[in-house]
Amino acid sequence: MQDYGRRVVVDLTFDRAVHETVDALQAEGLDVRARVDVTDYAQSRLHHDLRRYVLLQALPASLTMEALQHDLDAGPMLTATVAVYELADGETAVVAAEPFAPLQSDPAWQMAAPELARVAEQESEQVARALMRLQHAPSQAQYERPDTVYA
Repeated sequence: MQDYGRRVVVDLTFDRAVHETVDALQAEGLDVRARVDVTDYAQSRLHHDLRRYVLLQALPASLTMEALQHDLDAGPMLTATVAVYELADGETAVVAAEPFAPLQSDPAWQMAAPELARVAEQESEQVARALMRLQHAPSQAQYERPDTVYA
């Protein structure tokens, strides 16, 4: 398996994982601005069956304007792309691409654009915290348990 970003596996149904992922991203200041149902796309455009798979595009609310004020060309690098997909065992995988990934490891870019490097680091931390939140979401078994009533 390739390393396409940060990856977590959660014991949640697909629908619950998508919901919890959106909530976790928003809690960390990332606004989900687009949702692409890749399964539907594969079926309708390519006539191919695919496990349930969604791509989410999120923007860092507080960092977007700051980054664009430094460099209007930074726009395509600002979005955090997150894939949510079903696994065969009933769990769900969530993979988040690192914002500014092609540039973050380049020391020359970091020196040439320190303001953007700082934005990239802050957004990367937001994504990491969102995935940590997701890992601590109640498992599917906890969702299915009846509420306990205490006298």
